[in-house]
Amino acid sequence: MKQLLQNRLWLCFSIGMAAVLVGAGLYWASPYAAAWDEVDFTLALERYDLLAMQPHFPGYPYFILGGMAVHAVVANPAKALSVLNVLVLGSAVFPLVWLLRRHVPLPAALLAALAVFSSSYVFLAAARPMSDGAALGVLWWYIWAVERTHRQKTWRAQLLPAALFSVLMGIRLSYAPFAVALLFLWYEDWKTHRRFSRVAASALAAAGFQLIWVAAVARTEGGLWPFFKLGWAFVHGHFSDWGGTAAASPLPFSERVCRFLINNFLWTGIASQNAWLLAAYAVMGAIAWRAGRFQLPRSLVVSALLYAVWALLAQNIEKPRHLLPLIHFALFYVWGRFFTALRPWRLALAAAVVLLQAGVGAGQLREQVETPPAVYQLAADLRDKPRPFVVYTWEETRVFDYLHVPFPHKEVFHFSFFLQDKENYRHAAIYMTNHVVDGFRAQGADLSGRVRKVKTYRSSSLADPVYGTITLYEWIEE
Repeated sequence: MKQLLQNRLWLCFSIGMAAVLVGAGLYWASPYAAAWDEVDFTLALERYDLLAMQPHFPGYPYFILGGMAVHAVVANPAKALSVLNVLVLGSAVFPLVWLLRRHVPLPAALLAALAVFSSSYVFLAAARPMSDGAALGVLWWYIWAVERTHRQKTWRAQLLPAALFSVLMGIRLSYAPFAVALLFLWYEDWKTHRRFSRVAASALAAAGFQLIWVAAVARTEGGLWPFFKLGWAFVHGHFSDWGGTAAASPLPFSERVCRFLINNFLWTGIASQNAWLLAAYAVMGAIAWRAGRFQLPRSLVVSALLYAVWALLAQNIEKPRHLLPLIHFALFYVWGRFFTALRPWRLALAAAVVLLQAGVGAGQLREQVETPPAVYQLAADLRDKPRPFVVYTWEETRVFDYLHVPFPHKEVFHFSFFLQDKENYRHAAIYMTNHVVDGFRAQGADLSGRVRKVKTYRSSSLADPVYGTITLYEWIEE
């Protein structure tokens, strides 16, 4: 009887906390499109056009389709996408519990799933108009479907993970390394049945599911060939110019690895840049290490390692949100191992960490909504400045276009171009953002005495590490 009451207590706590977290995420879902990619997605709800980067390649059709459905209820398109992310990520609680239930008792599975789901940084990053939150939610359903197929061992069961992987790719293409889990399924099927026709049928079914969204997006661009041409141009630019990859970044590789592991994964991803959370997880990790064995699926381990290499080399190191799957997987492993030796005090300690994590996350969610993004603050100030003037920016200009600001602004990357272009504004004040100034200095330009700091604008640097702080400078003619 006592055990039954305890189980009901933890069941009520877990369901209640999950409902509170989803409610907080929906209430404080970001209404701002404050970065280039966020503007791409938001504009796509009004007019879908890859050539105009609404959104950018590869089109994210399932994410945009879901956003359009939510937009029918939520007027603000940016918030509609944020709400969609929270809802899809919230659904991941179910596969999390089912995956954990095979290893630990129900109360522990509920609390462990809640602890993973309530990750402060992941929830903050998910409640924005990007595709990360929805992709992570679908990823957990996909992992659950793969494990279900491993147990059922039927060919028909392989269709569900193949279909879910297609949905995943139609939401976020950078999760492609998780295709390895399908390869594990096909290899296992080959070892069991030794029939090439079965494996070929599985591969063709998976390709067919992918073709659904690829063909649909390609049709909007005039066919497969224009679609692939656009894709090649986008991929080439991502890896060679503006994508922040290891090939395009001047950051030394050793420093990139340290930033990836220490700042992006541990300090930001796990601890959400909160010392109390970092200390709590240091304790949890130490206990989990001594608790016992917890076996992760081999396909999940290999997929995670491949994705880690991809995120390190082929993603922008300035944006920790690219590590969301790795953060969830690490928490899944720590909490699963922590509960392999179930004790009442472990349940109580886990509940305390969940409350701490939820409190930190709720505060960060509230901050990102109540404090307008730095670029929004900058646009509001510039509206009131006396004319004439021009503003030179980097990616901020995309947000200025989205906000329909009444003043002239230009994106500029090269100092030589700036020197030529500013001659068109001889009788106007010339302003530039800190990203432009830093870029000019990196090119060797001597700006001593040529720029004057006007004002600094700040918002959540955790939500937007690149443009969470913007400083406006004025150009001083000699």
